[in-house]
Amino acid sequence: MGNIRKHSLPDTSKDQEPSIRSSPGSVPDRETRSAYKTGAIPHKQIIISAIAAVLVVVLALVIGIGIGIGIGIKRAPKPTASALPRTRSEAYSAMEKVPDKPSNATDNAGFPAFKKSERNADAPTVELYTDFLCPYCGDVARALTPTLEKLQEARQINLEIHPLNLYDTPSTDRYSVRAANAVAYVSEHDPAHVTAFMGMLFEKDFQPDAVHFKDVSDDDIAQQAIKAGVSEKVADEAVKAPYAKYISKATLYDTMRKELFINMNGSKGLFPPTIRINGKIARLDTSDSDAKMVVRFTDRLGLKPTDAGNPNIKSPLGGDPSAGF
Repeated sequence: MGNIRKHSLPDTSKDQEPSIRSSPGSVPDRETRSAYKTGAIPHKQIIISAIAAVLVVVLALVIGIGIGIGIGIKRAPKPTASALPRTRSEAYSAMEKVPDKPSNATDNAGFPAFKKSERNADAPTVELYTDFLCPYCGDVARALTPTLEKLQEARQINLEIHPLNLYDTPSTDRYSVRAANAVAYVSEHDPAHVTAFMGMLFEKDFQPDAVHFKDVSDDDIAQQAIKAGVSEKVADEAVKAPYAKYISKATLYDTMRKELFINMNGSKGLFPPTIRINGKIARLDTSDSDAKMVVRFTDRLGLKPTDAGNPNIKSPLGGDPSAGF
């Protein structure tokens, strides 16, 4: 792996969106997260994204307040409201104008866990919107990644990973965008292992604590890729990929996509983790055990947990985005 690299992304603060500011209480403290995990805080049937920390003040973006999303560089110049896209179309245009982006990126900045030739037109598309520093994204990923791998390998779904960099502000080394950058590169060059790599980044003993953050080196990220089956060469290149600006712009665009919005305590916006199946947000009870969450997720696909990995069993949803569940 060579010499230890702290982080290899260039300092491009002059042309990045500023980091979003957290609202009071938006990053959950240890007591809040502990209460959630032990069931002291009751949760009813909710959208999978609703349990995430309210880190994104999306409503403020929608009404035009001058806050934006960037890659968390502490010395970035103070932004002006005019520097931020005011509409969804402007945000999309800004994203599309970024010269460096993965060649396999979808129109909505998703990174497929399969080669283009392996896409199953008769299988549902599963989109996972996640942030690699988000604690609740980690809970969901640890529960569902093995099942997602089986489903994708058997071509029972078309999995797209949409990594966000909403949590860069709590970190000291732009971890969210650096991890997303590496995932984008692996998706482009080794899609067969990108789902496993995502899972390794969310491994309980590896995922950084968003509240008490400690720097993560590029070599640390690359080693997780290697553990997932990625070659050392691809893993080394992944942490040097130039996709950080594209991911930053794509994240801002995603926060303006109303089809991703849910209602969180009276505020509507994008709250990771969010899962969509054929364009519809999947409702899961995130207070479930890992096993029960898998049951609920596969049920949304019209499958049983034991069906995952069996190429002879197809989801009744098919590839029709209008299919409901």
